Amino acid sequence: MVGATQRWRLDLAYRGTAFHGFARQPGVRTVAGDLAEALSRIARLSELPMIVCAGRTDAGVHATAQVVHVDLPHPLPEGREGPLEGADLVRSLNRQLAGEISVLSARVVPETFDARHSATWRRYRYLILESEVPDPLLSGLAWQVAGPLDSRSMAQAVGAFLGSHDFRAFCRKAPGTTGADPIIRLVTDASVEVVDPKGSLDLVGGRLLRLEIQASSFCHQMVRSLTAAVVEVGRGRSNAAELVSLLRSGSREGAPQPAPPEGLCLIGVGYPDESGEDSAS
Repeated sequence: MVGATQRWRLDLAYRGTAFHGFARQPGVRTVAGDLAEALSRIARLSELPMIVCAGRTDAGVHATAQVVHVDLPHPLPEGREGPLEGADLVRSLNRQLAGEISVLSARVVPETFDARHSATWRRYRYLILESEVPDPLLSGLAWQVAGPLDSRSMAQAVGAFLGSHDFRAFCRKAPGTTGADPIIRLVTDASVEVVDPKGSLDLVGGRLLRLEIQASSFCHQMVRSLTAAVVEVGRGRSNAAELVSLLRSGSREGAPQPAPPEGLCLIGVGYPDESGEDSAS
């Protein structure tokens, strides 16, 4: 990109089932790919801009609070009423993205802002449908698990993840590393709750459970792997002590397969200049 640029922060929401993950890839549809193409048309760029996100989401994973940054020409091309500003950019992008990606806000930020490296925490939610039958309205949004699930045992077990731990037992090994390399992450909040204890959601069957977890950062498949382990506790196939033992082992041997991607959603990202805090409770 030649000439003067400004850095923009965009806040996004999307349903991941339509995309092969966030990062742009040749030959497949991705969130970054669709967004870059829309920005390229609006800003009249000769090449697609580079988009940096707070947390890469895998194929099928959703977001209600994804944050990205992108460098665009300054000033942007004029619209009908003059140079495009934040609200104009939001409207233009949402028209082009046709509801499959929603741009919630757009604003100019300092060049030092980095959607990934400036973030101090991320928060994910995983939905579990405890039911013998699928619910069509939750298809692609929750993991259907035949019950019964002991939600109290699950809520107690997830507390084992609080604090700073080596999460090798729950993460896919990163390229260029070995199984002996620790994967340290700081988890600041973790909970399991029944979403609708009074039954007002009129689910087809069973209950909807919500696992939420917040950490400074996450490794690949960490939340899905943790969720699968906690569900095993809820099924009575494991217990909190065995989960702690697995965490301390530093090995994926004996760990269940990760939960499906479609139950997972990125629901929050925090930055030190927001509300004067570096983290959220």
